[in-house]
Amino acid sequence: MEKTIKLLRGHYYGNIILLAVIFLFSIFSMIPLFADRQAISATLERYAIMITIIAIPASLKFFVDRLKKSACPVDIPTASNKYKNISFIRLYTISTVALMNIFLFNISRNMNFFWFTVVLFIVFLFCKPSYAELEGLTKLPEGQGLTEEEGLVVPKQKERESGEMEEQLLEEIQNNPEPIEYNYPENEQVDGK
Repeated sequence: MEKTIKLLRGHYYGNIILLAVIFLFSIFSMIPLFADRQAISATLERYAIMITIIAIPASLKFFVDRLKKSACPVDIPTASNKYKNISFIRLYTISTVALMNIFLFNISRNMNFFWFTVVLFIVFLFCKPSYAELEGLTKLPEGQGLTEEEGLVVPKQKERESGEMEEQLLEEIQNNPEPIEYNYPENEQVDGK
C-alpha cells in the first residue's frame, strides 16, 4: 500500500509542477511557439468551456462512484491496483483539461481560459491520494467480522451443520403456520352489499 501511495503522489506532484511551470511560462509569454496573439472562434471557445465544466465534476464523481461500487473487502494487491487505476483516470482527465486551457490561453490570451486553469489547479487539491481511501477498499463495513482464508478476506459465518439448519427451518415452519389471504377485489367487503 505504501508503494502505491508513493507512486500516486509522485504522479500527482510531478503533474502539478509540470502544469504550473507551463502555465507560468504561458503567462509571461516565454513559450516561443505562440509569440503573437491569435483569435479563437466563439464556437471553439464554447466547446472548450463546456468540456471543462463537464470534465471537472464527471471525473470527481467517477472516482467516488468507482470506490463505492467496488466489492469490499478485497485483498491488498487488488485494492492497490483498483485504486491506482481510478486515481490515474481522475488525475490525467483533469490534467488534460488543464493543459487544453493553458494551451488555449497561450494562443488567444482569453481570460476565460486563464481562470478555468486556476480553477483546475484548485480542483487538484481534491485529487490527492490518501491511505484512508485505499484502506477503505480492504475493510468490511462496520458491524461485520472478518476471517482470513487462503489470503482472501471473507465474512464470518456461523458454523452449523447443514442438517441442523434444515431441521430448525422445518420446525419453525410447522410451529408458525401463516394463514394465506387472497386479496382479490371480489372477496372484499363493501359497505351496502
